[in-house]
Amino acid sequence: METPPVPSPLFTLGDYLAGMATGVLVAGAVRSLISPGFDMVLAMLLGMALGMGIHLLLGALLGPLLGMFQTMVPGAWIGMYGGMLFAMRDSMGAGSPGWAKALGVGALFGAASVAGFRLYDRILRGPVNGPGEEPAEAAGSARRKWDAASRFFDRLTWADDRRFGPEKRRLFGRLRGRGKLLFIGAGTGNDFRYLPPDLAMTAIDLSPEMLARAAAKAAGHPAGIELRQADVQRLPFPDGSFDQALSVCTFCSVPDPLRGLREVYRVLRPGGRFFLFEHVRSRIGPVGVLLDVMTPLSRRIGPALNRETVGNVKAAGFRIAGEENVYLDIVKWIEAEKPGEPA
Repeated sequence: METPPVPSPLFTLGDYLAGMATGVLVAGAVRSLISPGFDMVLAMLLGMALGMGIHLLLGALLGPLLGMFQTMVPGAWIGMYGGMLFAMRDSMGAGSPGWAKALGVGALFGAASVAGFRLYDRILRGPVNGPGEEPAEAAGSARRKWDAASRFFDRLTWADDRRFGPEKRRLFGRLRGRGKLLFIGAGTGNDFRYLPPDLAMTAIDLSPEMLARAAAKAAGHPAGIELRQADVQRLPFPDGSFDQALSVCTFCSVPDPLRGLREVYRVLRPGGRFFLFEHVRSRIGPVGVLLDVMTPLSRRIGPALNRETVGNVKAAGFRIAGEENVYLDIVKWIEAEKPGEPA
């Protein structure tokens, strides 16, 4: 099997450089448009708008290289709040006396924000808990979206694969020896390399284009992987067909996530385990709001960023057996169980 990549320390440098670049550009844009005497409320609104625009542009350029979450979340913070603070300062005439100092303040704010997010990520990481459309129409829309995304998906997720690869290898190892597995959201097959080599599994995806790209990776897996096109909202399997299930960044994209989770519940045997590697809405107030703001745009071309997946898993009937933060409280590993004794 292919050896999973190890995150490079250059990512850390890249995070700081991206944060500083965002801060510098926001500070420069604000200073160019706002001068002493500018109405403070309008200045703050304009600063926020400038900052968010700059963050989205830089995020689109740097996200595939540095990781979407690690670039977009601090970048959104720097853009929105930095733009607001710089604009308020400049409108009051309290800004730095020259351009060099103004841009330096922007760089310092960006670096400090990245450092704060990295520290908070370390604090939050680890275990948390102990051991509108018609369905068919929505599924068709989602399939077309992911068929189109399949053409650039591997490039877009290059950095995320390397950032989260070691964590996935560690966490997916918990599936070893638990019986037949249903892998939900196969994508282009990038995650197959992190799965234990002795697992018998069926991998599904809504997008036939994604599955076409996953075929070669599935063939290289030691135990072999059966690929099937299927919608998790209407799984084509009898009740109790699987011993365990795994989803990877899937329920951020399912049109009706609760319907999909209930289908997973149905096809698992009593006592079966459900493992999820998912990104969810943050409980950190300002970060959660940012994800809410970004979701209307993100879900048009990709996933929703503010799903309450842990609560949905419980609502589908599962018992939460474990929960672990992987990045801040946004990317999580969730272990759930279908109540009942194994047959």
